[in-house]
Amino acid sequence: MMNDRQLLIIRILAVVLMALLTVVSFFGAFVKDTYSRDVASMAAQGMGQDLVNLFIIVPLLLVSLIHLQKNSKTATFVFGGTVLYILYSFTIYSLGVHFNNMFLLYCLILGCSFYLFIYYIISLNTLGVKKWFEDRIPVKTTGVYFIIIAAMFYVLWLSDIAPAIINNSTPKTVSEYDLLVNPVHVMDIAIVLPGLIITAILIMRRIQLGFVFAPILLVFTILLTIALAAMVIALQFKNIADDSFVAGIFGVLAVISFVFLSLFLRKIKKGIAL
Repeated sequence: MMNDRQLLIIRILAVVLMALLTVVSFFGAFVKDTYSRDVASMAAQGMGQDLVNLFIIVPLLLVSLIHLQKNSKTATFVFGGTVLYILYSFTIYSLGVHFNNMFLLYCLILGCSFYLFIYYIISLNTLGVKKWFEDRIPVKTTGVYFIIIAAMFYVLWLSDIAPAIINNSTPKTVSEYDLLVNPVHVMDIAIVLPGLIITAILIMRRIQLGFVFAPILLVFTILLTIALAAMVIALQFKNIADDSFVAGIFGVLAVISFVFLSLFLRKIKKGIAL
């Protein structure tokens, strides 16, 4: 199990993170001036994600932290996936949202979630996570699922980027939001999608880090798709766009990811402490 010093550091960083996230999410969801410099569609999406952050992510981080300290192995993965979602999201907030009064808090949340996630993974990797699981676990299907998700989003983003490069123009998702570049493109192409593929290889080969990252990435995928669906719904609510089909796709991905996560968590051996 994690020692008292590790749990103390994790607890301190998590409490700071929750406090900062609560403030930022409240202002984004309920204070109109927060996104006043952003185009209407970006502002609506920001509000939708802030509502998810305030009413789902903050409570989930708190509950998983409490159960983590009680040596719950399920909470271990939920906590890690939630922190990873915050790290990903606030990289985009920090680089993609036009400057506003929350900018310093965006940076603090990004830094706090980054150092918490790195420290958490290092601590978790010393616990022999692979031994927590029974032998019959869906490693191949989970790996294939990760590769499919990565391939889908590579095709999606490259279909936006490649024509712009060929035509020496700007991708629609950049010009519409008045951005220099789309930070989602940067995060996904450079880090997240390769991470899914690497994790797929690790878990299919039953390597220790694969058992650490696979459940965490499944939690991350569930939370991210919920947030993306909320953004689409916010656009509909503001009468900016009607993309019910897109929201449905995100919902399906969330459900499939939840099924894979459930299959993983059901194979955790009983009676093994953290």
